[in-house]
Amino acid sequence: MRQTKIIPLLLAAIITAGCANNAAREQSAKAEAQIEAAYKQKDYNRITLLADSLRQLGQLSDAKAYYWQGYASDRTNKKRMAEFYWKASLDAAANSRGTDDIDAYTKSACRLANLLAVRGDYESALKSAIPAAERIEKLKCDTTSDYVNLLIYIGCCQAGIGIADQSADDGFDRAYQKHIDNIDKNHTDEAYKNAIAGLINIAYACNETKNYKEALSWTEKFGKLLGEYEQRPGTSSEYIDKQIGRFDIYQAIALLGLGQTEEADTVFARFKTTQFSQTPEGRINANEYLFAANRWDEAADNYRSLDALLSQESPAYSLDNIESMVLKKYRANLLAGRRDSAIAVSMMISDSLENALNRQKQVNAEEQVIIVDEVEKMTARQADEAREDQQKLLGLLAAVVMLFIGVFALNRRANRQMRIDHAELQEAYHHLEKQTAANERLETERKITQDVQQRMLPESMPVRKEIEISASLTPGKGISSDLYDALIRDEKLFFCISNAADGSVSSAVLTGAAIALFRTVSMHESAPEKIVATINETIAREHEEASVKLFVGVLDLATWKLAYCNAGHNVPLLLDSDVNQLESDANVPIGNNPHWDFTALETAFEKGTMLFLYTDGALKAENDDRKQFGDKRMRGAALQGMKMHATAKPFIGSILAAIEKHTGDSLQDCDMTLLVVRRV
Repeated sequence: MRQTKIIPLLLAAIITAGCANNAAREQSAKAEAQIEAAYKQKDYNRITLLADSLRQLGQLSDAKAYYWQGYASDRTNKKRMAEFYWKASLDAAANSRGTDDIDAYTKSACRLANLLAVRGDYESALKSAIPAAERIEKLKCDTTSDYVNLLIYIGCCQAGIGIADQSADDGFDRAYQKHIDNIDKNHTDEAYKNAIAGLINIAYACNETKNYKEALSWTEKFGKLLGEYEQRPGTSSEYIDKQIGRFDIYQAIALLGLGQTEEADTVFARFKTTQFSQTPEGRINANEYLFAANRWDEAADNYRSLDALLSQESPAYSLDNIESMVLKKYRANLLAGRRDSAIAVSMMISDSLENALNRQKQVNAEEQVIIVDEVEKMTARQADEAREDQQKLLGLLAAVVMLFIGVFALNRRANRQMRIDHAELQEAYHHLEKQTAANERLETERKITQDVQQRMLPESMPVRKEIEISASLTPGKGISSDLYDALIRDEKLFFCISNAADGSVSSAVLTGAAIALFRTVSMHESAPEKIVATINETIAREHEEASVKLFVGVLDLATWKLAYCNAGHNVPLLLDSDVNQLESDANVPIGNNPHWDFTALETAFEKGTMLFLYTDGALKAENDDRKQFGDKRMRGAALQGMKMHATAKPFIGSILAAIEKHTGDSLQDCDMTLLVVRRV
């Protein structure tokens, strides 16, 4: 029988998929090895080429590839491209829980925060770093050195913008404790060096923001940890000497800032006994103290080593190092009374500046071209992925259709055989066969739509301090069709909820296509009516007999205006001190008309306001007497839930409890989905 071959085929497909996954993991490991080899050789051009080509071959995830491209761009002084790629990596891994993607997410968040902090763009750094840190903590991936350094950069930025509360200190304390925990757990050189680097950043940030008392406290922790590390066998004497030198400089600056001039001079004299103090890097680092102490002659002498230090860079005189170091060399000579040297430095700056500006313009132009090209590639790739998702969904639908055909053919053969051999039992047997086929068909349809649903549900919801978004999906015993999704782009929260307009398999499968299209279109379109119209046109053009209910909202996190478009879905409730339905235009479901003119409405989203969306299954939930939960009970449960549980997740729990109280333990026919968005 043709039908009996389906299960072996499915098993074969599962085994094949498992083998494919193993092969993919092996390819990914090989790709990582190639990248690591280029990283050790400091071949940044090769890193860029490898990351791009391996991503296109599917051997490296988008998040990983973009992280490495950002790293290579940063090391070649292409800061705009580095920022672009690291942001792209964060976006690519935003809804992933895979180990590799979370690792790339953490590394990109850390390096992006450092890049923006060094630039002095503290607010932008905090805007990306704080949500990233919260997500990493939520995923319980907060033990890596990259995460700990992210905490430190957050603290540096908070100190940089002068946050008055204890946020920066708390972040530094948490980072320090995690470093110590990591040392206690692993006892490796890497753990010690990561902690030492973290303490250097903290001490530097405290001195830069004139928090000298805190800087002195952190340098003491730095010195204690360095002393412990120095006792380990096999440590590099050059590394220890350099860190002792840096410790002396930061401690001297902190003491000087606290008015302890003699103690500061003593510590600085100790610095001058280190080998590090005789290197070009050490001499330039020492000028941080000499500038603070107004010791201009010594600073001017040290700047004679600047050319040797800058010769390690290519090009040596960029706009960044002219601003950060060469201009200071001019100032040191001028204040030291060395007029001829100051004039010579100013002439050198004049000669170098034009070339540096021209190089920067060229780099900016190259970066702009590459960024535009990458955006076009990303958009095209997202469109391709959406089409692939749709084709997969249609493939599942085709499998269902073929199953129907197989069952139909089976029934015809069975009936023909019954007429020949069992004429006297024809009516009874025909009824039994028909019922069995219907049951098998229903179970097959349910499994297929359930598989589509599980594939399309988001792994996690966006996390931001100023909003809460939570969702719950309770599967029914019938066809699975409910879906939802949410993402944040350009300080806007995009969210949607969807379910089939009827009980058909085709409509249920197309909810997955609608969600896939939502994810793609929302990456470049912000108007909800245009998002819905694009989804509708795509689906209606291909599938005239299937339709989907869809609600799309776009919440602007800067203005707190909610724009939304309803395509035949239940009208959401807006909750504050009362329960109100959103104003709604009675739009038709997706798929009924490819040229339907969808409209959007707008409302203010005040503090404490909660938007509550739900699918038909919640209203149609029945008790033993076949009475539905209904609109009236839903509004009452929402009002009660808002009063008792003003936050998103507990509110959803209260609604589910109210529905369960009405229905008892009976499994419902339809899926039941709830989604809540709340402004904190």
